[in-house]
Amino acid sequence: MAELEIRPARPEDCEAVAAMVLRLAALFGVKSGTTGEALRHEAFGPRPTIGILVAMAGDTLAGYLVHQDTFSTWRGVNGLFVVDLFVEPERRRDGIGEKLLQAAARAGAARGARFLRLDLDESNEGARRFYRRLGFRELAHDRFFVLDEPGVLKLAAEGG
Repeated sequence: MAELEIRPARPEDCEAVAAMVLRLAALFGVKSGTTGEALRHEAFGPRPTIGILVAMAGDTLAGYLVHQDTFSTWRGVNGLFVVDLFVEPERRRDGIGEKLLQAAARAGAARGARFLRLDLDESNEGARRFYRRLGFRELAHDRFFVLDEPGVLKLAAEGG
């Protein structure tokens, strides 16, 4: 088995990461619109909004983590939002997910992050056990709401 390397993604990694995003979304019956071009723009464009970490086993992508900076007004501190964490199913017992989270925590802490936050599909019991084992706690009082693009455009146009 090739030695594992956790590193920041490079622009040339974005197509392979996008393919993994599509596979992750399909596991939960979601159609992803992410492309390598979109990831390159958001991670390496003129105003980066995300960071991407990759787990490489030789020349093969074994997993990835996408993150964004965030801020909690209740905590009064910066944090890191884990957008996605995916590890190839055959590599899930190799500690790759934990290594990706450790690297994300180090990168976030270096920029002042004092907490990590993520969300997951409520049916993903394996992920729930994994995150609890690492010390994450589930916040029963939080509920996520999403306003999709048509709603955003309508809201932006109203009153303007």
